Amino acid sequence: MPSAHLYLFSDACPTDWLTDGHDDQWHTIVNLVFQSDPALQPLVDQGESHEIVLDQDANYLKLVSELKARLPSGQLRKWKTGRGYRTKFCHAFAAIASTQPLIVSACSFQEKSLRDSKQALLNSYNRRIGGIEGRGIGFEEFTDGKGRHQMKHSYLNFHGYHEIQAPLNQMLILLLMSWFIADQYAFFSNDIVRSGLYGFDRLGLTVVSDKLSGDDDFRRRSELNLRSLIDPEHESVPVVLARSRNSDTFSGDLIVDNLAGWLTAVKTDPAGDYAALAGNLAGTGVWTGWHQLIASTNELNAVPVVAR
Repeated sequence: MPSAHLYLFSDACPTDWLTDGHDDQWHTIVNLVFQSDPALQPLVDQGESHEIVLDQDANYLKLVSELKARLPSGQLRKWKTGRGYRTKFCHAFAAIASTQPLIVSACSFQEKSLRDSKQALLNSYNRRIGGIEGRGIGFEEFTDGKGRHQMKHSYLNFHGYHEIQAPLNQMLILLLMSWFIADQYAFFSNDIVRSGLYGFDRLGLTVVSDKLSGDDDFRRRSELNLRSLIDPEHESVPVVLARSRNSDTFSGDLIVDNLAGWLTAVKTDPAGDYAALAGNLAGTGVWTGWHQLIASTNELNAVPVVAR
């Protein structure tokens, strides 16, 4: 059966987790999606990394090359590099957006909005992932010995005992990320496979996540939690979580880092220069998938963000 494959680069700004006392702080989770060349599917099926596959993808290399050509020293860097670089990136991204297949999906939210939407988030997560076979994932909540509000879900299946546990300020973000990924997969499955328009029978998705705060090359507790939330039954699913060998050096990681920083800056200062630069792309469809989470009670609710 012919297969399609997507790479989804994901990053959050300004930090991965919520912070007590920062109710008005804006965060943005950005997903940048790229469909790899079907001719490279054998490499994907062999389990080759995104770095190897995309290094042989002519369209991806063209996108990165054209973007770099408009940047200082011809290099992609992190958003935190500085104001001069940031402005150059915004102009460069706008310049190539009309000629390259750029698919950006983003969710911006204030911390208070996500905290106030905890039950809606759990409900939406279970409808999309945890409730596929009528099983709802419930979390025990308790205060640990250090006074931290913890959320934990433990269960047994044919693969043994499993536990998903993290402080509430982390678990809410992990739940939102996993729901967002599942929602993206469902959308593209309908568009690419179920529509029957392109001749594909299957869709695979590799999520390339930035290194989550607190994780390193040896301790990957947050990454393991995210994996378990994406695939709670530890079954064979078409969504694979990966990360680059060296954090923040692969082009896809750097592009999505810049986008997350840019869109967060827009929400933080709607009348600022970065908002005006985002407005340069109004009407192009690039920001069509950018939404702002609003406080919800039953199911997650978001409104489109209009860049002016």
